[in-house]
Amino acid sequence: MQILNEIEFLDVNKVIPHEEPSKDRLNKLVLKIKDDGFVNHPIICTKIKDKIIILDGTHRYNALKEIGVKFIPIQLVSYDKRRIKLSSWAWQFKVDNQFLLSIRNFDGRILREARNPRRYEVLIKSKESFILKFNNRLEFLKFLNGLKTISYERVLRDNVIEGIVFPKLHHSFFFFLAKNNYKIPSGITKFRVERRILSLKVPLNVLNGENLIFEFKEKLRERKFRIYEESVLIFED
Repeated sequence: MQILNEIEFLDVNKVIPHEEPSKDRLNKLVLKIKDDGFVNHPIICTKIKDKIIILDGTHRYNALKEIGVKFIPIQLVSYDKRRIKLSSWAWQFKVDNQFLLSIRNFDGRILREARNPRRYEVLIKSKESFILKFNNRLEFLKFLNGLKTISYERVLRDNVIEGIVFPKLHHSFFFFLAKNNYKIPSGITKFRVERRILSLKVPLNVLNGENLIFEFKEKLRERKFRIYEESVLIFED
């Protein structure tokens, strides 16, 4: 099947993430992959000019890099906006006085409104919700990177009770990150990629030898698979 041609095994140093991983989540994933002896899903990537950028799979990438493999399994998709949908998550956490004081370190303007945030805005949702508005994407980027130390639960934008609701991100913002090698904390960008490949289950030893990779790809074409046209719900580990 033609979509299997999107599966590639690249040198671990030739792929660029657009997110900084969560250390706690990364440490847990490293232990899980070592215990399993394989990586389950390929890392979803796209090519922007001469760069291979990760869309989804930052923690898998960093876990494999920390484990020390030479190659990583990716699904390389062309950046077609009909196939790739970009939105954002929200962060659920307690908005305390320390967080509210930290906002003063950024050049944001407070709007006493409780609505969905627009471009370069965030909604701080708490007892007294408000919008924090930034003048441009550099100020917005600086704010996002100031959130690295926050411990949060990633939730859907409509489900957050207290925390931060990010704006629905535009493709141009992702291109801005990719072209300038900028990164933001993980758990903000939300990519939905049609026809993504799951459950490759690539053994770790395969990721250290080109001959083993060739054999794995040959066997992959013989494996049975299902194509889901409808939305599905999968419980996380």
